[in-house]
Amino acid sequence: MIDVKTITLGMLTCSNTTRVLDCPVGACLKDMYERKGAFSEYKDQNIELVGINACNGCPTLAGSETILSKIESLIRYGADHIHLSYCMLILCPFVKKYTNIIRAKYPEIHLRAGTHEPHQTEDRFRCDVGALLKRRRKTLIP
Repeated sequence: MIDVKTITLGMLTCSNTTRVLDCPVGACLKDMYERKGAFSEYKDQNIELVGINACNGCPTLAGSETILSKIESLIRYGADHIHLSYCMLILCPFVKKYTNIIRAKYPEIHLRAGTHEPHQTEDRFRCDVGALLKRRRKTLIP
């Protein structure tokens, strides 16, 4: 019998896409289950998804502390592999800073860049998301 390792995985997503634009993280989850994109390295392993957290959004003055809090909660639930979402890699102006902070605080965690395979060019994705974020949302205030 072959011993198959189980990866306990958490994801950190971009607040602009998940909270503002209502992305349900579907492309990330689909590629995780199909072992595509950044999840292709787990082809012969089981994956247990322990949680998905979003950053607190842009801009933030307490970014370092809040990112570490988000990562800590995923670790508390058992994550030993954490993926930064595709949208976070493309859109987040702080992703390099956050990566360095996470790696310094939690060197034992396997921090991975990316989730799903890109479904459009990076420039097109940035433009489309930018346009959506600039649209005025309907509110109760006239």
